[in-house]
Amino acid sequence: MLRLILEASTPTVTWLYAQDQQVLESGTLQGTVASSLIPSLQKKISTPSPPEQIIVGVGPGSFSGIRAAIASALGMAAHWSCPVLPIRSTHGIAQQFPQVTLLGIFSDARRGDVFATYYAHGKLSRATTVHPMTELPELLSRCTLSVTPDALPSVAQHATPTAQYLLASLASQPLEAQLALAPLHLRPAVTPAREPLF
Repeated sequence: MLRLILEASTPTVTWLYAQDQQVLESGTLQGTVASSLIPSLQKKISTPSPPEQIIVGVGPGSFSGIRAAIASALGMAAHWSCPVLPIRSTHGIAQQFPQVTLLGIFSDARRGDVFATYYAHGKLSRATTVHPMTELPELLSRCTLSVTPDALPSVAQHATPTAQYLLASLASQPLEAQLALAPLHLRPAVTPAREPLF
């Protein structure tokens, strides 16, 4: 399977081009995904064969970075006639700690909340949920190890997902059929109050 994988849920955006589990080319993007992805691919891959699928990390993480990666992937997929599939970005963190009995991955959900995702021995055991930040100490107490891609209080271990770790995760767990190709957003959008018509 020839794949292009994009991971843009953190400020360090990574990509790779792989045949099965063999990385053919990879890179880190400078600047925005939209402005630097195509030049980066052209620089590293002189004559790329069309991938059979494009996989994009959908977070939780940088809403704008993930949206830009999805938009770029959809544009390339239209040209290459291949599907774009989502993958949970936290898979790329869990892959770094496969020996941990219960790994908690926590990230800042803004507005006083925290995202929590749990893995057992590198495999998803509880999908991402959102909690008030005040519950973080209790959430941390349940875990064998807790990590964060952000600077969260009380979480000392830092880890970030990369395209390479997302590729590695595909060998141990399949893509989630019900995961949407959209940034993970677990709360209803805040709708501004309507102005009176008259």
